[in-house]
Amino acid sequence: MKTQDFMILNITLYRKSIKKNLKYKYKKRNVGERPMALDVLLQAQGTQLDDLAFRYGCRARNCGVCTIDVNNKPRLACRARVKEGDTLSPLATLPVVKDFIVKRDGISRQMIGYNNITHKNDLNVNAEGSYHNLTACIECYACLDGCPLHKKNDLDVKGNNNAYPFGNPFSFLKLQRLYIDPLTPEGEKSKIIEKAKSLGLETYRREYKNIRIKCGVGINLKDEVIRPLIDAAFGGENEKEN
Repeated sequence: MKTQDFMILNITLYRKSIKKNLKYKYKKRNVGERPMALDVLLQAQGTQLDDLAFRYGCRARNCGVCTIDVNNKPRLACRARVKEGDTLSPLATLPVVKDFIVKRDGISRQMIGYNNITHKNDLNVNAEGSYHNLTACIECYACLDGCPLHKKNDLDVKGNNNAYPFGNPFSFLKLQRLYIDPLTPEGEKSKIIEKAKSLGLETYRREYKNIRIKCGVGINLKDEVIRPLIDAAFGGENEKEN
């Protein structure tokens, strides 16, 4: 085989909390191929690493679960093209269970009690445009990267199954979506704001100008989630953005 028929990538695995760095030789399917990260993982599992653990749900319409780090930045494995020398590793923002499998329930549990306030409203023409923009969230958790609040959470994989005490862009997005949903009763909106405050929204208010968060599917998290929540929660107390 010619050298150009292969591509060498770095794969970082975690087995029983032990970090392992491997070199994997990806066999290109055609000349000049720039494979997706998911292509690399699937081929590795089918050849040299038959017990390689990772998640993906593209064919089951369960988008978002394939997120991994590519060169230390969160990317959807099914969309991220990789090149020679790139490094694939599990999300650094969540505890690793095995290989690329991370423990996600500490995030989802933050919304217990708030998922049933309203009905699904994706097709309600009375909802404002920003509401429908927020429905694009696929729960990939790429937004955890760079979040000053999430960094405060204890991510010990051996911990209990309670929700993380500090919030993140995903939890705030869910709350903002509920807050602006026309079907949410007015009496519930104050509870939503109090929940946002309890998750540390005040920190986002203080550090707003310095926050660097990015959505995996392009939602403008600062303008469509964080800013409106801060305005609703603090009103005239809010420090204006320069």
